[in-house]
Amino acid sequence: MVFPTPVETVFFESAEDRHAQLVGGVTALERRVREVAKQGATRAVVAGAQVAFPRALPIPVEFVAPGSPAPEGARRERADVVAGIELVDAEANRRAEWALIRGLNKSFQGPVDALINWRFSMRITRMLARRSLAITPNHVTMLSILVGITASLLILQRSYATLALGGVLLEVQSILDSVDGELARLRFQYSKLGQWLDNLSDDVVDNLFIISAGSLVGGAWLWVAIVAAGARLLNNVVQYLDTYRRTGTGDAFAFRYWFEKETASADELYKPADLSTWLRSLGRRDTYVFMWMLACVCNFPYWVVGHAVVIAAIVITLLVAHYAIKASRRRR
Repeated sequence: MVFPTPVETVFFESAEDRHAQLVGGVTALERRVREVAKQGATRAVVAGAQVAFPRALPIPVEFVAPGSPAPEGARRERADVVAGIELVDAEANRRAEWALIRGLNKSFQGPVDALINWRFSMRITRMLARRSLAITPNHVTMLSILVGITASLLILQRSYATLALGGVLLEVQSILDSVDGELARLRFQYSKLGQWLDNLSDDVVDNLFIISAGSLVGGAWLWVAIVAAGARLLNNVVQYLDTYRRTGTGDAFAFRYWFEKETASADELYKPADLSTWLRSLGRRDTYVFMWMLACVCNFPYWVVGHAVVIAAIVITLLVAHYAIKASRRRR
């Protein structure tokens, strides 16, 4: 026998219809509805003016006249309180918005993202969030791709100025790479296309930059760079195919090696207190892009190619070992 899911109703109240105010490009009410839905609520009743929602919500929302009594057994919540801040004026709105944005960083982000990049990315995200919803995370991703390609083309001009500028632009691309994810989480604009576009664009930009650095150095370095980029591409394709087969997504953090638990979350694998997390960070994109930028500014493009070779050797070795060990286990 199938029992119906119990209905947990949340009754939202708001002073002076402040629930309709935009915070980070989304109404306060939509944020609160999504928040309580995650907590298990299955229905929301709002005492206040109706608000249009640009996208489907996870639970049904019913509007009633201001001052209406709460349904029996409903949990009472404020619809005009975001990030613990009551939206009483413009200053409170700004504080709530910044509190939301500061909470966007992933718990397992790399060290450069955690220490440096967020100071730029989150301010860009804040600026974009206040603009029209026509500016989507995918638009930011496309812009970051153009910036990354420009960085690769610049270092081919064979001068110190263009090499340094190319390195700086690659770091700008890395910052924009954080912005698209932050904007998607802030405005609930997730999509599978965006996830794939975000991850694949990084791989294309990185490999193009490696080959450009090899071409700049010249000689055998160009072929070394091409081999390193090819090895990285092979590793990425295999991991994406494996991840898609298991999860149906293009989540770059969903691949698990033989020594990792398949059901482990990214938070479990990237614990700040673990030595392995810090060793992994040397291969995290935010870290090596920052190092590549410093190498370019210091007029040392050899480092870009050399680092790419080391990383490519490590990931291919791990990949071969991974599938060899899995095949051995299946034969037992």
